[in-house]
Amino acid sequence: MDQKSHLPFSIFFMLAWRNLWRHKRRTIITLSSIAIGFGLTVFSIGMQDSGHNNMVDNAINMGDGHITIQHHEYLNSPANHRFIPNGKTLLNNLQHEKIAAQIVPRISLQALASTAHNAVGAAIQGITYDTDPLRDLLEKKLIDGNWLSPEKTNGIIIGEGMARKLKAKIGSKIVTVTGKKGGDSESHLARVQGIYKSGIDELDKYLIISTLDYATQYLVAEGGDAQQQPLTRIAIFLDDDKTMKKWKTILEGKYISPEITVLDWEEMLPQLIQYIVIDDLGAYIMQFIILLVIVFGIINTVLMGVLERTREFGLLRALGMSKRYLVTMVLLETLLLSCMAVIIGWLAGGSIHLYVATYGIDFSAMIPEGTTFAGTFMDPIVYSELSMERVFQLTIIVFTATLASGIYPAIKASRIPPIEALRT
Repeated sequence: MDQKSHLPFSIFFMLAWRNLWRHKRRTIITLSSIAIGFGLTVFSIGMQDSGHNNMVDNAINMGDGHITIQHHEYLNSPANHRFIPNGKTLLNNLQHEKIAAQIVPRISLQALASTAHNAVGAAIQGITYDTDPLRDLLEKKLIDGNWLSPEKTNGIIIGEGMARKLKAKIGSKIVTVTGKKGGDSESHLARVQGIYKSGIDELDKYLIISTLDYATQYLVAEGGDAQQQPLTRIAIFLDDDKTMKKWKTILEGKYISPEITVLDWEEMLPQLIQYIVIDDLGAYIMQFIILLVIVFGIINTVLMGVLERTREFGLLRALGMSKRYLVTMVLLETLLLSCMAVIIGWLAGGSIHLYVATYGIDFSAMIPEGTTFAGTFMDPIVYSELSMERVFQLTIIVFTATLASGIYPAIKASRIPPIEALRT
């Protein structure tokens, strides 16, 4: 009966819709399980992406920006004598590049900090006291004293953990000592101007913030020329992180030399990248398991519907309906179920996402103060984040998986022998 081949699509749509709701309870249970699985997936991806982005942002802000220009050997073997000798010229050249970014000069030193009571290993970070992003992060964390000022070039800011170890307070004298390339040492006197408490143990016990003028003395002792403003690195904080690869390529072409290299934050923080990759792998495994549950739920619903309608399919075949149209009808049922699954899934998962994106979840009880991950930290209150790329990816994955799950039941329906089906 080839006439049947001209049945309008609306007829197939109506038959498929009615077939889905022959067993309302089964369809509702299937859709509910899909919605729950989809919602959990959306929630877990949103929280995971937010946590990773938060850790990356904190690492960039507390570290050396999206792009770092420094001595080519400094990353693998940090040493005070590995510095950029002509920092002033390089800074001027970078300013003329018209990069939409904050370009920050810094001097990082390995040192020993000592008082009359104790001595501890320390890292000195010499910064521009008024414009460096570290000021925005740490000035509000001060628990005593004031931020750096141009009047006190030997003023330093130390963490609460270091102050406790050195038994130092505001106004206390601290001698910082660094080793020189030839084996000698260089020391200078500093006074505590402020004490911060960041909540990160590694920072509070280890990091000293000083002015550039104070830190420059150590580079001059290594052979640097103060007039040329020697620096250990230049940190570039981009306004748009999506331009990082472009600017890195441009700067590499212009400024890389036997002494200078250009690195992005991924190269500066390989441990963080490894942590994110491993964490993503675990999440993908969990999402794959959830997806399997969804797929088997769809297969169960459609296949049971096919088996229960064996006699009906046999009658249609006996009346002349081709296998192709039986396959089309069953696949259309799966298509409708897939569309409803995606819509209901997004209603469930999207609602959870919007709530957590607005109000966040406080993980302070699970993430104790001072806890770090791969050299960075995560804020205690996490807000869900979903990019349009993630939304599209999730929708395509779930829709494709649910639609593909109807292939076997459709083939099963097309292979039902008419005579045997009519005997059931």
